[in-house]
Amino acid sequence: MRRSVIVPLLVSVFCTACVTTELADMKPGQRPDLQSDEAGLWLMMDRAESNLRTSGRVVEDKELNAYVRGIVCRIVGEFCKDIRIYVVRAPRFNASMAPNGTMHIWTGMLLRSQNEAQFAFVVGHEFGHYLKRHSLRRWQAVRDTSGFLIFFQFAAAAAGYAAVGDLVQLAALGGLLAFSRDQEREADTVGLKIMSEAGYDPREAAKIWLELMKEKAAGDTESHRKARGRVRRIADKLIAEAAEGQDVLLCAHGYLNWM
Repeated sequence: MRRSVIVPLLVSVFCTACVTTELADMKPGQRPDLQSDEAGLWLMMDRAESNLRTSGRVVEDKELNAYVRGIVCRIVGEFCKDIRIYVVRAPRFNASMAPNGTMHIWTGMLLRSQNEAQFAFVVGHEFGHYLKRHSLRRWQAVRDTSGFLIFFQFAAAAAGYAAVGDLVQLAALGGLLAFSRDQEREADTVGLKIMSEAGYDPREAAKIWLELMKEKAAGDTESHRKARGRVRRIADKLIAEAAEGQDVLLCAHGYLNWM
């Protein structure tokens, strides 16, 4: 598609097709109305996914991909058929799930997960953002602010209008559509619930953040503060919802005491 066609298309999608509807949780197999905000967001992420697929950053190892997909499907259940998983060769701790159903799992996150339960929580957390349609909520908020112009410039780049690297695109989108604290809490709640339902030990959820706190302790103070807050919220939730098993309560109290 030529650039002269791409830009008007984006203007049409992101400026005029702004039909806001009540947001319910995503359902398996659901696709957005073509006249909705969500359709524009999917269009942009479809293009970013295409760029990532041919970037040379995707890990192609069949056994690793089958293993990762097995855990993801165990967590997301009937949504499994809707999700396309990419293991991305990148050293940082990161995972994300785009509103069009693409899940990105960076190798740095795999390396830092000490067991399946920790990995399962991160997957569950990212799926929580998808299930609750947080990206669309953030996009609708940005659309009505001065940040829209920045968002549109990024959208044009993601569609091929400018030479922007695939991971740079994803990072830029993540920064602009940074989830609110309440949305992060909601995603943590979803992650804890579905990892537990899948048979994983929810106590491992806080442990992975504890390890990240240790890693960040000598570096980025702001990241350390955020990780510390997340551990405390997870520990509080474990304490509040632990109906049985004193070890769970002791574990949660231990996290709070460590901080």
